[in-house]
Amino acid sequence: MNAAREQRKAMPDMRVKVNQIVAEGDLVSVYWTASGTNTAAGWGVPATGKSVKVSGMTLFRFERGLIQEEWSVFDQYSIMKQLGLLPAKAKD
Repeated sequence: MNAAREQRKAMPDMRVKVNQIVAEGDLVSVYWTASGTNTAAGWGVPATGKSVKVSGMTLFRFERGLIQEEWSVFDQYSIMKQLGLLPAKAKD
């Protein structure tokens, strides 16, 4: 929950598109694409004013109709590159 608050703080205009949902037993997998503009510091990054777009997947485990566990994967490197937050390459 705190991660979601930090993401919204850093990108208040963030939009998440659900591309695909697959469910089996107590597991639900969501393939998503998120986009937004990094207008405020949050989620461990400073405000850059730059837009980002990234895809990822989240796997939820449900019990009695409630989310009990959640695992997400996405390309953090791509986000940092789009925001211009990667260190400059050393020159020879």
